[in-house]
This record gives sequence, C-alpha cells and structure tokens, in this order.
Amino acid sequence: MKKILLAIISLFLLVSCGASESLDVINPDADYVYFYWKTCPHCLKVKKYFDDNDIMNKYSIEKREVWNNKENKAYLDKIVWQLWLSAEQEWVPFLYNKSDKSYIIWDSDIIKLFDSNVPLINKEQKN
Repeated sequence: MKKILLAIISLFLLVSCGASESLDVINPDADYVYFYWKTCPHCLKVKKYFDDNDIMNKYSIEKREVWNNKENKAYLDKIVWQLWLSAEQEWVPFLYNKSDKSYIIWDSDIIKLFDSNVPLINKEQKN
C-alpha cells in the first residue's frame, strides 16, 4: 500500500511540476508536427537529440505536448483518425509530416530520419 501511495504522489509531483512550463512551439505553417510527453523516456531521448543538434532551429517543426494539454491531445487524435491508425498505434514520440501525411513513431526512427536528412526540408532550403 505504501508503494502505491508513493507512486501516486511521485506521479502527481512529476505532472504538476512539469505542467508549469510550456515547451510547445505552435506554428500552423510548419512542415512537421512533433507530439511528445514531457516525462516519456523515449521523448526525452528525442528532446536531447533535438537540443544537441539544434533541430528546432534548423527545421520547420511544430512541437506539441499531449499529456497536459487537451487541445494538443485532441489534435493528435484527429491526425491518428485521419491516418486510419488504431488507438494502439497512437504512441509518442510521434512525428507527422503535413505535406505527404506520413508519420513516424518512436525515438530511434525519428532520430534516424533527422540523421539522414531525408525527406526533411531544411529551413534554409525553403528560403
């Protein structure tokens, strides 16, 4: 019983502390939408990769946290529905390509995509 209570309190503290800061980058004109949870270990790997490689400044990406934000979660649900994906396929991290309606799930696949630079459009190439 003590372990369950401790786990609930820990989860509450993680969520309440993380909810105070907004990490979203809302940009309707972005080429990609990246959905994540602030405390997801896979999302944290992508965040570290994005930070280490300055990805958010190099590419046109809209970034939306879905655990604490109902509007962002509803947007992800809408995309999943449009892609005819099942609820079991709605995982984060989730990267959605707006132009060709493709998507990538999981940290390793998202990182591989950015490592290959294909088919991403660099901000500098667009100008």
